Amino acid sequence: MEENSIKTENIDWDNLRNTAHKNIEGKKTAEETYSTIENALKELGDNHSFFIPKQPDTIIGESDEIIPSVEAKILNKQIAYLKVPAFNKGGNLANKFATKIQSKIIALDRPEIEGWIIDLSENYGGNMWPMYLGLAPLIGEGISGYFFDWEKNSAEWSFKTNAVYNKEDNKLEIKNPYKLKKKPIKIAILTSGITASSGEAIVIAFKGLSYTKSFGQKTAGLSTGNHVYELSDGAKLILTTTIMADRTKKLYGGQLIPDIPTNNPKAKAIEWLLEK
Repeated sequence: MEENSIKTENIDWDNLRNTAHKNIEGKKTAEETYSTIENALKELGDNHSFFIPKQPDTIIGESDEIIPSVEAKILNKQIAYLKVPAFNKGGNLANKFATKIQSKIIALDRPEIEGWIIDLSENYGGNMWPMYLGLAPLIGEGISGYFFDWEKNSAEWSFKTNAVYNKEDNKLEIKNPYKLKKKPIKIAILTSGITASSGEAIVIAFKGLSYTKSFGQKTAGLSTGNHVYELSDGAKLILTTTIMADRTKKLYGGQLIPDIPTNNPKAKAIEWLLEK
């Protein structure tokens, strides 16, 4: 935590460590330290770090897990609407989710489409990479954003050919990635106070593109990146280690303010998309 937390410069580590050590005196099992770990994470004050206790072994195959639905429809005969939900799985399921998003884009990509609405108003986060790869045909190739650690080191996130990357690390790829028949004229992004974490990362991925505008309410304010540290007994410490920045390297870390604040984002977005 001391080496990697984005709040490391604001914490009295000697005091935090002494308090933690005092709280675990007499403890004999890993489980008995859980509350101390949780309290230490709260003391960081980043509002995004959390702790996952050791989970009981389960025998559930990936085939038994459900990929969330992605709503897709045509509005006013010329606007493509895509609602991307939260998603928090990895592995083959992440690949399937990215492919599902692209399949919806394929179905919506018609000659008469003049604009797109990407609805992230109920996307409370999870794994950003399948969302990012799924929407890559609309975001485009190249760098879409950055993660900055507390020492101001940066790692860009980008899309190239058929994969998304965190710096040089290939996070996810799919076969036969889709390319739009027509570059979008306008893209509207819908946000709300529910939009959080990886949902906010996707909002940021669209920032800096000349043909995008966001509508709705301020986001949850978790535009920071987490790293998973697995502990000796299988419990997991999820530590906030980076702050998100857009393609221009503008740092966030808190709430994202929409370009057009409104309580009726879909209607306002349609109005803007239909403007000539």
